[in-house]
Amino acid sequence: MAYLGDSQNTLRELLAGDGRLKLLGYQKVRYDTNWKSYTDNDGYHAPLLHQAFKMLNWQGGNGRQFTATKRGHICFESALSVAHGPTVLKDKSLIEFKGQDPAVGSRIVSLFPTFVSTKHLDVINLRFATPIDAETVEVHYVYFAHQDDDEDMVRHRLRQSSNLLGPCGLISMEDASIFHRIHIGNHTPGSAIFQKGVHDPLKLESEFLQNDESGNLPRWEYYRSVMGFERAAA
Repeated sequence: MAYLGDSQNTLRELLAGDGRLKLLGYQKVRYDTNWKSYTDNDGYHAPLLHQAFKMLNWQGGNGRQFTATKRGHICFESALSVAHGPTVLKDKSLIEFKGQDPAVGSRIVSLFPTFVSTKHLDVINLRFATPIDAETVEVHYVYFAHQDDDEDMVRHRLRQSSNLLGPCGLISMEDASIFHRIHIGNHTPGSAIFQKGVHDPLKLESEFLQNDESGNLPRWEYYRSVMGFERAAA
């Protein structure tokens, strides 16, 4: 429990409240990017990049992002609402909430260094990232249903899981493209700095807006300490 810190409540909501889950299946994807680029963009980017989330009325400025422990764990509690309007799929069943009140929204718990768990719509997903080499990371997506789900609910979770995530998902194809572009950018000359949400680069805060990039700073500070790197002078 000390290892999870303040992520426990978010993780409990993500795992359907009681963690009584059953395995549905898994997929794996290789991204042409370094594992650090993958983990650096796995939470706050969603409402800014993914067109699919516009169908979910994902409100990028609502919700919260916070660090759970000094180990660099990050939690996201994002606001969603029932989709409507001309940009929504005609078949709304793909983005339908069945398991809980949609006001609960989306949940992400990212545990240092490479484990991520997500709850988007009725998709319960755990992700395990493994660096293959300096240019490649392989991510295993594991999907779950609740033990009390009936046959229709299990089918619903499977359909949402395979359409949102995985090699041909509405989300993962955009991830593959943007992660590779970021990886190329990381090899260009110059210095990249965190900007969005950073008020004082020398001060590590613990509470952020849902789509701030400053939530990455505590994780990389912990990485620096684990690796024994000296902090660069301001």
